[in-house]
Amino acid sequence: MQLGDDERDELRDTARRFLDDKLSVAAVRAAIEGDGPDSGVWSSIAELGWPAIHVAEAFGGMGASYVDVGVILHELGRHLAPLPFLSSAILGAEALVQADNAALRDEWLPTVVSGERLISVASADVGGSVSPCSGSAVRWRADGTTVRLDGVARFVPDADAAVALVVGATDAAGRVAFALLDTNGPGVRVTVEPTMDQTRRLARVELDDVTVDPARLLGEPGELTGLQRRITSLGAAAVAADALGAAEHMMEVSAAYARERRQFDRPIGSFQAVKHHCANMLIAVEGARAAVAQAFGAFDDPDDDVDVAASVAKSFAGPGCARVCETAVKVHGGIGFTWEHDAHLYLKRAKLDEALFGTTAWHRRRLGAQLVAG
Repeated sequence: MQLGDDERDELRDTARRFLDDKLSVAAVRAAIEGDGPDSGVWSSIAELGWPAIHVAEAFGGMGASYVDVGVILHELGRHLAPLPFLSSAILGAEALVQADNAALRDEWLPTVVSGERLISVASADVGGSVSPCSGSAVRWRADGTTVRLDGVARFVPDADAAVALVVGATDAAGRVAFALLDTNGPGVRVTVEPTMDQTRRLARVELDDVTVDPARLLGEPGELTGLQRRITSLGAAAVAADALGAAEHMMEVSAAYARERRQFDRPIGSFQAVKHHCANMLIAVEGARAAVAQAFGAFDDPDDDVDVAASVAKSFAGPGCARVCETAVKVHGGIGFTWEHDAHLYLKRAKLDEALFGTTAWHRRRLGAQLVAG
């Protein structure tokens, strides 16, 4: 059940009002300089049903659409939300929805979409690559009826707050397996790593000969390359939507500043150079908006190619939205470079979005390979 245009506009307005009230930039600054956001914010978001929007009602969700959850991701990006929405409600929930292991899905998914339990997904290797054939990914091997995991995954969002991790691994032949591991289980070590973007927490996950019970496997080991691609594509679309929200906000703030800030008895927005900056920001934002909308629409259309749509969105919106936030710093002049101004927070958020779930170059190579193959 996809929301109509009026209902989606109402969802956007409701989300923006809620986040304006609960997650102002001042509140975000307090969170990153302290111990993180108020846990009550996540509880309120769960009560609003945001983590369950795109999940089928049979699994405890609301049965709406990916386009609708894209609205939430966009608003979270506008507000620099330091919340585990991407990690748990998007990536974790998607991995469980797509799992072949129905018993595992039925046990975990309702509590994930309700916000009761937080999980995350570890699918990038030590260098950040999301290629399933990466030589430095977590490795799996069969050991009788069990599977054993070794290796390191990095850039895992909110792993320190999660109770469990969906870990992707490859064997020597490049075949993919996924397992759900307790973060405090034997052989699992989670270490938060500092990143440029302080509004999100990424972690390094080390696995030392971890034994996985068959009941914790998402599907048949070696047969889950499709799940790996799906998670990568959804993650790419999600961070593109997040970057779009950040860029849109900074475009609006910069345009308002250009109208108000005066030099030589004139608004700086009347100068041609500043006009060009603002026009370029608008072009980039609107182009990214179209690409992101197409990507989320593809997830709702069983006949569409989500890999192509997600790679188009990521390869365009990633660098485009980062440039918008860079330009916003320039439009604000000297004040834009200071810690006290919020522009650097948005720039760092957009730059991390550009890097996660495949770089621009990786997604363009992916598109090129599909075009050649087709």
